[in-house]
Amino acid sequence: MTGPDPESEARRRIAALRPACVGVARVGELIGSAKRRVVFHAGPPFESAAEIPQPVRHSIAVAALRESWATDFESAERLLSAGAIETAAAQDHGLLVPLAGVLSPAMAVLTVRDLDGSSTVHVALNEGQQHATRLGLADPELPRHLRWLDEEFAPWLGERFASPLELAPAIAQALAEGDDCHARSVAGSRWIGRWLAQTAPLGSESTAALRFVDESPAFALNFWMGAAALWLRAAEGVAGCTWLSRAGGNGLRFGVQLAGRPGVWVQCPAPQPAGAIEAAHARRRPAGALGDSAVVDSLGLGGQALLHAPAVREALNDFLPGDALERPGRILGGPELARGLSASVVDARRCVDSGVGPLVLLGMIDAAGQGGRIGGGVVDLPVSILRSALQSNAS
Repeated sequence: MTGPDPESEARRRIAALRPACVGVARVGELIGSAKRRVVFHAGPPFESAAEIPQPVRHSIAVAALRESWATDFESAERLLSAGAIETAAAQDHGLLVPLAGVLSPAMAVLTVRDLDGSSTVHVALNEGQQHATRLGLADPELPRHLRWLDEEFAPWLGERFASPLELAPAIAQALAEGDDCHARSVAGSRWIGRWLAQTAPLGSESTAALRFVDESPAFALNFWMGAAALWLRAAEGVAGCTWLSRAGGNGLRFGVQLAGRPGVWVQCPAPQPAGAIEAAHARRRPAGALGDSAVVDSLGLGGQALLHAPAVREALNDFLPGDALERPGRILGGPELARGLSASVVDARRCVDSGVGPLVLLGMIDAAGQGGRIGGGVVDLPVSILRSALQSNAS
């Protein structure tokens, strides 16, 4: 007698999960790293400090200043080059960070948990538009901004989740209002801002916090990253399951994991996102794909939800493949997780059979680490990495 087939079991597990943001935590308290000089980055691990791309190096240096491991960017760089700062892949530790962003022990994170179970992931706070590690800049104002986020904004935010914020209905609402929930998260950010304001006490602290949220049009993305990661991971351990469970780029390599073989990164050179570079950055070039936000596209949002987001389609029109709107129907499996997501998980088997990979919407970060975000783009993930993942899954 045989058990359920992999797809049925994976579908059952994912459909049963109810992701919600339930609070805020500190990285060091979560993983016992409070006294370690460790920085968590997006995508698969680096093999050595020497290969870390410049934007991520800058963000690691910012973290060293935030933690008071170093007193300036030069001394932080020396620590990194000497191996005195440990680096680790965020997703390998239940964490997620966008673009060139990083997390270190003192930093605050969102806690996203299954309301009907115990599975949990933690996601970096959205740092706003002006000063953010995700931009990969050697920004001297950023350590001070991070301290405000961690020491003032995060406690205020955590108090708002005395009642959990369930994320599936929020994602459905955002899709209905024109978000793809990756490149565009304006409607979702507005919705979360209103939700937070409902329980905000009067006073200058709430005024500053709500103003920050209001001025952060990508604020919701970090919530969506947590929900996507939690849903995807629900299928991990189902033998033979060919659905993506983790995905992300570190600027040098892009990696995926399949639910049937959790913990094993299958990698390829990080593709450069294709998109229009802003006029002010015309001479700059983007780094290879960066960020753990690729989990959003792996769930059927982002590049797989362009039908919902006409503004994103128009902005990327010259860079999208001709089958951009039809492709999701060829590569997605899984149940309806939120209204508007009739199929919800990128399936490596379907990708290989159809000869195409998922589309991943990513901000383009200046490879030299000087211009920050230089535009928005799309990665047409090569099917070869999914073929390699299938071969690994079968071994």
